[in-house]
Amino acid sequence: MSYYRFIDKGEGPTKLFVGGIHGHEGETTIDFLKSMSYSDFSNGKTFIYNFDYTEYISTIKKEYYETKIGKTIINLIKKHKPDFYIELHCYNIKNYENLISPNRRESQGVPPLIDLENHVLISSVSPLIRKKYFKMETVCKTLEIPCINKKLYWNDLNSITKDIITKYNITKGNITKGNITEDNITEGNIIKNNVVKYNINMDNANEDNGNNYHLKSSFNTYLNIIKILSKVKNRDEFQRIMIKKYPKQVELAVKYAKEIFGEKFPPF
Repeated sequence: MSYYRFIDKGEGPTKLFVGGIHGHEGETTIDFLKSMSYSDFSNGKTFIYNFDYTEYISTIKKEYYETKIGKTIINLIKKHKPDFYIELHCYNIKNYENLISPNRRESQGVPPLIDLENHVLISSVSPLIRKKYFKMETVCKTLEIPCINKKLYWNDLNSITKDIITKYNITKGNITKGNITEDNITEGNIIKNNVVKYNINMDNANEDNGNNYHLKSSFNTYLNIIKILSKVKNRDEFQRIMIKKYPKQVELAVKYAKEIFGEKFPPF
C-alpha cells in the first residue's frame, strides 16, 4: 500500500499528509488519499505518503521514533518543514471507548481523542514530536477512522460466524457466510470510489458492541475533514471552519491543548 504524491500549486503553505503510520493502517488510509483530486488542494505544496505494513508500536511511545518508519517520518518532517502536518490513522472499533475515555490521560499520559461525529476521532499529534519538530503555529492533526480492512476490522476471517454476520448486518445481495471469502472481502470490494458496497450497520448491535457505527457516514466525515485540511490556506481559516462545524469539540480541544502544551498553545 505504498503511495506517494506531490501536488505543486505554487506559492502557499506546505502540507504533509502521512498514512500507514503503523500496523496495517495503510490499507485503510490509502483509498482516501488516492481519492483526492487536484481541485481539493489549496495553493502551495502538498506531499502525501502512505506506507506499507510495519510492526504496530504506538506513536506515544519513544520506541516508535527509533524504528525505521518512525525515523522516516521524522526525516520527512525535517525535510519539508510543513505548515500543516496530518497523520491519518485507523482503529479497531472495539477500542472506541478506550480512545475517547477521560481516563486516557491518567493511563497513557495523553488526552483522549475527540469524536467529531460518526466515530471519526481527532487530536493533536504525539507530544513526543509536537513541540520538538514543529512551530507553535503549525497545524498538527491526527485523524482516526475505524479500520475497514479484514486484518484489522475482523482480525481473523475465520472468526466470522453466522451470529456475527447477523449482528453487523453484513449484506451484499444475498451474501451468506458460505460465500464470504478472502477473495470477495477485499479492500477493492469494500470501497470503490468511496461507495460502500457492504452495509455494516450497528444500529441493532447488542450491548457488548453498541457503538452505532455506520461505515458510510464515517467515510464521509473522514474524507470531509481531510478535504478541509487540504483546502484551507492557514490556521485561522481552519479554526473558523471547525468552530462553526464542531463548536463543542473545539471547546474540548482548547481544554486539552492547555493541559498538555500550556495556556497559549493554539488548539486548532
